[in-house]
Amino acid sequence: MMDEKTGKEKARKHYDQGAEEYIEQYQEGYKEYPANFIRLNLIIEQLKKSKCKTVLDAGCGTCGPMIRLLREGFEVAGFDFSQEMVEQGKKELAKAGYSPELVYYADLENAASLQKKKFDAIIALGVFPHILDDTKALTHMRHILNPGGTVYIECRNALFATYTLNKYSLDFFLNKVIDIATLPTDVSDAVVAFYSERLKVDKPIKTVEGKVLYTDILAKFHNPLTIGGELFAPCDFSITNIHFYHYHALPPIFESTYPKLFRELSLKLERPNDWRGYVMASAFVVEAKSNS
Repeated sequence: MMDEKTGKEKARKHYDQGAEEYIEQYQEGYKEYPANFIRLNLIIEQLKKSKCKTVLDAGCGTCGPMIRLLREGFEVAGFDFSQEMVEQGKKELAKAGYSPELVYYADLENAASLQKKKFDAIIALGVFPHILDDTKALTHMRHILNPGGTVYIECRNALFATYTLNKYSLDFFLNKVIDIATLPTDVSDAVVAFYSERLKVDKPIKTVEGKVLYTDILAKFHNPLTIGGELFAPCDFSITNIHFYHYHALPPIFESTYPKLFRELSLKLERPNDWRGYVMASAFVVEAKSNS
């Protein structure tokens, strides 16, 4: 079983190792599904509507989004918790004709590592799945926002598991929907077996706390129905919109069987405010305004 701190370190190493190719995910013509490109276009559209001028990219990777934002006329700075990403990002900024000093090394959960300048908007793409303390991170973001500033935070969609019918569904039903830890042992074992058999996945490890876990779940999921009351309101933010992206026209198991059709149909579904995003999109961006 992987604890959260180990998970975060594994995430850091993962990004360190992929630094040189990471920027490709934000470019047209990317060979995989263009989820990051779609997400960036969505955010740029919202930033323009809100008339933001200054933007901080928290978890900027190798600066692909930063370069695009700079070209769109925004004043931008960024940081990342992966030293390799920062170093590669400096190279990408210089190559694009911008100052490498726009990016620096920092961790959103470590307030002392963050620069004190304030911004109209902060984006966090691919960050919160690896955060240990969401409340701490979001509070730090509020402190470096201008009054009434906006955050755009990407989250993995917990409700997507109701559609995928795979091991993530098992985790969702047994840990998020059913309070399996309160059941008698024989009943909880029967429930685990019931879902494992129907979802055609191996029975997971069951911990002493009653939870069931897969060791290869690498990042956290968030529920778009509850995230406002659980995280944003306590941190003095009001959610103005939830934007869904990375739609799956069919359950993911069909992607490898019918790759061309799967991609074509999924791209047609990419509408950020379609209600089907609650179950058919694997991720969403929370747009929220600071109340202070």
